[in-house]
Amino acid sequence: MSTAGLVPPGQYPPFATVTEDDHGAGIIIAAAMGIAFTSSVLVVRVFIRKYVNVGWQLDDTTLAISTVSLNLNLPWFLFRLIQSIKVLCWVQSSIVLAACADGLGKSLKLIPLQLQGRVQQLYYASNLLYLCAIDLSRISIVLFLRRLTAPSTYVRRFTEVLLVLISVSTSVFLLAAALQCGLSHPWVIVDQKCSGWYIKWAIQAIVASIIELAIFAAPVWLVWQLQKNLKVKLEIVIWFGSRLLVIIFTATRLRTFDQAGFATDPLLQEATYICLTQAELSYSIIAATIPAARTLVTDLITYYNSGGMGSAASTHGSRGNTYQMRTLKSKSSGRRESEHGYLGNAQNQRDNGDADSQELIIRKEAATQIGREEAY
Repeated sequence: MSTAGLVPPGQYPPFATVTEDDHGAGIIIAAAMGIAFTSSVLVVRVFIRKYVNVGWQLDDTTLAISTVSLNLNLPWFLFRLIQSIKVLCWVQSSIVLAACADGLGKSLKLIPLQLQGRVQQLYYASNLLYLCAIDLSRISIVLFLRRLTAPSTYVRRFTEVLLVLISVSTSVFLLAAALQCGLSHPWVIVDQKCSGWYIKWAIQAIVASIIELAIFAAPVWLVWQLQKNLKVKLEIVIWFGSRLLVIIFTATRLRTFDQAGFATDPLLQEATYICLTQAELSYSIIAATIPAARTLVTDLITYYNSGGMGSAASTHGSRGNTYQMRTLKSKSSGRRESEHGYLGNAQNQRDNGDADSQELIIRKEAATQIGREEAY
């Protein structure tokens, strides 16, 4: 039956339809939603950094690299932050969409022979960018945790070990994925005997899951040492624990891999696997931003002033019945602390008028009268 006959008058036929020989619609939806959600996350991240006066830090740059890929027409302050950053997640999703336009998700019999090679090349490139983007999101959250910990502590050293492990694992699995089916044409998977293809990705998933558990252990370790009530500790653990859902995405993705279908018609039979890959990548980037909320960060401060976090806090003591007293600092003290890495940017404090502010200063006026008593 013709699709046009099912479309009501005045409307267009669907952009893509799911049939027995075409599952590309699901991949298109997953990739497009990933671009939309990760774009929103980048805006949220910039908003947090603008109003929580800590400046744009290395973890923000790392997440932006894993999210963004081209220069955009953005406000000046945002353009300066990401003008030289290339979008990995957006590029990866865009490559997947381009591959869908050429036939990814369709049966080989529906794809012209001259396009089959191009589809495989695009899918090959998307897998490499997937590894880079998802591991950069992990590095971003580890850098964020590192910034919240005091220097020369065991938690800080643990985060540094995690950074090394993630970097090494990324390099190893990038090399393994780049040489997946042969040295001459590694992107070719149609009519190829890639017996170790699934095993490589299964090992990568296991290592990635272990790293995710290690990342979750860092805030738990940090919370254990905090002098906070149980409710605040649970809040911190839950927010960071939301990242553990990445492991569920990873396990589900591997479970949907069809080894028999990969050998016969990989572009069609692995459509669900590709959809879950896009979902896993998108959620990993989203989960790297969730703990960056200001209310969580202020609870997680473990050393004095923790990078100038107090400037955005409410002066009414809305959290924990505490009051922001950072306005009592002088310019010189702000400059000395910033040199040790605790305040971040002392210039921003002067620009905000905090150094000379009279807010929350208790004044006492006393009148003194001097007189003379005459002796009799």
